Amino acid sequence: VKEAKGIWRPKGQNQGIPLVVWMAAMLFGIMFVMVVMAVWLSVTVSNLVSEEKTGHNHVSVNEPFSSSSSMNHAVSTNNENVPISLLDSSSCPYMSLSDLTQEERYPKAGPSRHMVNPPQGGNVTLVCCQTSKGPWNVMVHETWAPLGAKRFLSMVEEQYFDTKVPLMRCLRGFLCQFGLNGAGGKKYQSNLPDDTNWLPEGPKHRQNELNVKRFQQGYLAYAGAGPNSRSNQLIIALKDSGLLAGGSPWEVPWGELVGAHSINTLVRIYTGYGEKGPSQGFLNRHDSTAPELKHDFPLLDYVTSCRLVDNEVQA
Repeated sequence: VKEAKGIWRPKGQNQGIPLVVWMAAMLFGIMFVMVVMAVWLSVTVSNLVSEEKTGHNHVSVNEPFSSSSSMNHAVSTNNENVPISLLDSSSCPYMSLSDLTQEERYPKAGPSRHMVNPPQGGNVTLVCCQTSKGPWNVMVHETWAPLGAKRFLSMVEEQYFDTKVPLMRCLRGFLCQFGLNGAGGKKYQSNLPDDTNWLPEGPKHRQNELNVKRFQQGYLAYAGAGPNSRSNQLIIALKDSGLLAGGSPWEVPWGELVGAHSINTLVRIYTGYGEKGPSQGFLNRHDSTAPELKHDFPLLDYVTSCRLVDNEVQA
């Protein structure tokens, strides 16, 4: 028996489905899928717009924070579950010295951090800083570098960083340099005498027998150009370095980042401009409101504020 035109019959069957019916069924199926996708897309966009109007973004907290505070708990994208302090731009996950781990509060040499014991005791201050990539907490130890620490604390007290200080020279895997702030930085351009370097100097001490490098990730110091040249430019180590502070007492650390959240912020700082970021001369003349800065360096990161949040005198 000959097959009738326009009829498709599966093998072994005598009855078939007209081709036009088969094509109509396929078209209906495709249209149904498209309608379902359109509805899903509409709902998704509506939710995103709603979130934007409320002024809240998705917040995620990486655990653990090594803290005894309630901020250790992960938060969901539902703003009802986000701690108020994380929605407040002036707060950090560490807002009390009691939030720190024992190792962060009383740092000592160990197998993973600090090649030698840092100077102990004295006045210590917890600082909360905001950056364009998130918060970081700074633990300032006056016994590490008394003159350097006091100047930084003075800058914080006078809200020096509230005018968006550019992280102007960030070299991948090495350091970030910042502090220049146009006319606002002139008050702190006077040079400080060097503090005593508590880190061992010379190429033989770039790391110890446990392979702990001299200048640890998150250490903070001043950028300098020779003896007694510290002023208003700071450096922070993006990774452990055996080169820094090797013979330059002006690079002696006066503090460090504490908390996993601080390191999470640090590693997200943009380093793509490298040595080709905004020049020191430009930043001595202009602050962060200069239109050239946004136009020429749209990905540049900033320190947007710093606040003193806790203090104690350790024995």
